Amino acid sequence: MQTLQISDQAAQQLQSLAAQEQISSCDLIEKLIAKHSEELTKQRELSEFFKPYQKDLTGFKFDRNDANER
Repeated sequence: MQTLQISDQAAQQLQSLAAQEQISSCDLIEKLIAKHSEELTKQRELSEFFKPYQKDLTGFKFDRNDANER
């Protein structure tokens, strides 16, 4: 296990949050890491889902008159 060095302010916030959740600081860190990992996974899944719908619109110009004629 590695030693984690954090500032006094971060340590105080960690202890305060852990007290609110009524868990230990270590458990809170594990919980936060797991939640962050889930968010990254969700973000990757959404990115992959929308990839086929992304189009390169470089050089696209909107002509209002042409659109109104249609």
